[in-house]
Amino acid sequence: MENFNMKKTEMLEFKYQNTGEIINFPVGTIFGKKEGPTLVVLGGMHGSEFCGIQGAIDAFNQVNPEELSGTLIVGTIYNMSAFVNHTGFLVPQDGKNPMSTFPGKRNGTYGEVMAHHFNEEVLSKADYFIELHGGDIPEALTPFTIQTITGNEVLDSKIKDMAIAYNIPLIINAKPRPADTPGSAFTKTIYRGVPAILTESGQQGILNLDDAKVHTTGILNVMKKIGMLSGELVNTAERINLEYNGAIRNEVKGMWYPFVKLNQIVKKDEIVGEIRDYFGKKIVDIKAPIDGIITVFRTSPSVGIGNVLVELHKIM
Repeated sequence: MENFNMKKTEMLEFKYQNTGEIINFPVGTIFGKKEGPTLVVLGGMHGSEFCGIQGAIDAFNQVNPEELSGTLIVGTIYNMSAFVNHTGFLVPQDGKNPMSTFPGKRNGTYGEVMAHHFNEEVLSKADYFIELHGGDIPEALTPFTIQTITGNEVLDSKIKDMAIAYNIPLIINAKPRPADTPGSAFTKTIYRGVPAILTESGQQGILNLDDAKVHTTGILNVMKKIGMLSGELVNTAERINLEYNGAIRNEVKGMWYPFVKLNQIVKKDEIVGEIRDYFGKKIVDIKAPIDGIITVFRTSPSVGIGNVLVELHKIM
């Protein structure tokens, strides 16, 4: 290993040619004393999901190169412009959700160029990848891990091992999205044959250190599982597998009022909330499309067309 037994931090910088703005990625790298795989960890895909960001920072600071086999690369904040502007979900420069921009474009919009550079300069080095999320400004969220079922038994087994090791009770099983459309960093990494998971802990754009610790524990657990660190895994949670169902999205102008709680089990056609007009009159009931468990709901009455109102998934 050319660089070994050392830590370094750097600010990767790339120029966005259309405006001359600088794209910044704070990245820390730990080169272990022994040979081993490369794990890439990324926080701040959404810049106001602070628990994922803090979980990445804490994991980076807790790993000692002397005890590490392989290389740990930690991008602490992907969406820096959203972070500094306290913006939920989107890249401020182009209004795109960065989860729909990978693998990116060299000459695209600001968010697409961000994805291109991070994909080429950092993600391309990954043997394993963890994408961290933390519940953005208007959403209540229960911790969960998403594992993609690809049909490749070897790859799926590695993904499943990562998801179980992360020590979050709810594991959502998702199918691959179309390979020829832009998507999230973790799904596009899987298409390259690299095992990857997406993890959620935190909510409402608040830095809760207990929720951040869920991420830190999960990262260190995965590192132990894939042989980068020694020691026993923290294993405190019974795993519950869910079938991915997606989100109920808003279709009318008005204000959103949820009637559910996190982890609540609801039945098909049960009313989970309603949209009212700007004088408080009900416009439409929002009903559950399936029997399932509530994992996410929007806490703000401020809602636009297409915004997520509720996410719920079927217990397998």
